[in-house]
Amino acid sequence: MRELQGPNAGAVYELRDLCVLGRALDCQVHIRDLTVSRRHARISKVDGRYVVEDLGSGNGTYVNDKAVTRHFLSHRDVIRVCSARFEFQEHEQRPDAVTYVGDPAAMAQIVKRVDAAQPLFRQDAAALTTVTDPKAVIAMAERLETIYAVSEAISSILDLDELLPEIVNRVFAVFPKAERVLLMLTGDDGHLVPKVVKRRSETDDAEVKVSQTILHEVTTQRNAVLSHDAMEDQRFKGGRSVANFGIRAMMAAPLVWRTEVLGVLYLDSFGIAAFTQADLSLLTGIAGQSAGAVGNARLHEELLKRQRLERDLHLAERIQQSFLPRKIPKVRGYSFSARYDPAYEVGGDFYDFIRLPDDRLGLVVADVSGKGVSAALYMARLTRDLRYFALAESDPARVLGWMNRAVIEFGQDDMFVTLLYAVLDAHGRRLHFANAGHMPPVVRRRDEGDVLVLDQVSGLPLGVLPDAEYEADSFELIPGDSVMLYTDGLVEAMSPSREMYGMARLVQAMASGPSDAALLLERALTSCRDHVGDAPQFDDTTVVCVGLEHPDRPPDAAITAREEPPRTGEIDLNQGAYRSRRPRPRTRS
Repeated sequence: MRELQGPNAGAVYELRDLCVLGRALDCQVHIRDLTVSRRHARISKVDGRYVVEDLGSGNGTYVNDKAVTRHFLSHRDVIRVCSARFEFQEHEQRPDAVTYVGDPAAMAQIVKRVDAAQPLFRQDAAALTTVTDPKAVIAMAERLETIYAVSEAISSILDLDELLPEIVNRVFAVFPKAERVLLMLTGDDGHLVPKVVKRRSETDDAEVKVSQTILHEVTTQRNAVLSHDAMEDQRFKGGRSVANFGIRAMMAAPLVWRTEVLGVLYLDSFGIAAFTQADLSLLTGIAGQSAGAVGNARLHEELLKRQRLERDLHLAERIQQSFLPRKIPKVRGYSFSARYDPAYEVGGDFYDFIRLPDDRLGLVVADVSGKGVSAALYMARLTRDLRYFALAESDPARVLGWMNRAVIEFGQDDMFVTLLYAVLDAHGRRLHFANAGHMPPVVRRRDEGDVLVLDQVSGLPLGVLPDAEYEADSFELIPGDSVMLYTDGLVEAMSPSREMYGMARLVQAMASGPSDAALLLERALTSCRDHVGDAPQFDDTTVVCVGLEHPDRPPDAAITAREEPPRTGEIDLNQGAYRSRRPRPRTRS
């Protein structure tokens, strides 16, 4: 089995009766990838054929890009385990071409590693099957043992600050003729940045400078470079920095991981011909193992950052929820219902109930432009300002004027707010409201079965112009009426075919069925969910409903608070009528 893509791309594995693929160090095929399960899949021999089985992994096992739980393998099948891809190859059994002579213990270790399906580097794997010189075999064995020793030492380190010095220390110990070892990583801008340097001489404190010509050769060609005397090397004759730095013998190998050059391992010496071709082969193997370790460490860092971000978002969600009303107000003769559904963990929608003097109740539904934490923080400030202005001013239009100036003074040019502010006069059974570019209120009549859209008054969103003016309007509630306030996330929700839910569907859902505020809200949300289906939600959705009940008894204006109970029930989706309310005299600010 040959690894086509992954941490050990090009490695060859000899399959025996059982081979486990996974992230655990004791797996026969060790895949250094945090998305791979510890014991991800198993290849075993059954009745003379090899079968691959998924071991309940989190991300699945694939054969020829099809998910499998158990599959008999055929020649040239491609097995995919997360980022790693392997090609299964069937070969006839033939005698081993290597004649093992020398230290039996060393030979036994080689055989053990091949039987355990450990990766062999391409050059050494090919050589081990053809070389018969005992000294050459022993040298290759030592090279493999060194590579594996370095790999085992660094593979379990996931902290880059700890990993990089360990790599340099290992390389420094392996190559005693190296005067300096430098490890560079590729930065976000694509340039190599020195991370760790180590010198043989304690008195050598000069800055380590590396020829850009050499680095360009290593990173662009992705090949290891060896030069016995870089100053006389024809490949680097055009680079003045080689002569300026006095570079003599040097080696450099790229850290390639998943087709990406993560960095470069660089060694040099003041003497000529300090390194051999075998040293370059060994450095290449160590660089390959180091690249996998660095790649995994970076993945680990990303996972930790993601976990921290998720914790922060969860905390932000809890903080934002604390700004929303914890209790639904209770006014005798009226019913209230509210629902807030952010598209992400936190959002820019908000609603509020504000207790006002003279037994009045303020109702707020708003939408801050943008998404995520920035919109949520902006929403928190607006909630505070709105409560202050609402308690100081009884006219909704003037409240919006003050809010607009506050948003302008806040100085966020890239953010604006649509906001609907209504005041419920419980005694007078009247709803006074002003609209700053928000979705219009919708009224469901009980007796007539009609739906009215109160769209006669609307001004600019808050924060657009400093001198924006707003008008107030009022609407008389008849027993059995219910009013819905909502954000555009409801009517602009998209189906999988990118068709908008729209006002017409909302009106139809409101008109069909009882006019009770809680049932009205559930019916509208159910209709929207049925339209959206499995399509992702891209905008926050907020809905607030208020209904006038008990037609044979005048409402008690004493406003208290209650926990909102869960509402369930059968919803009758009958057809209903829709009409926009005709213009009539209204209150102006």
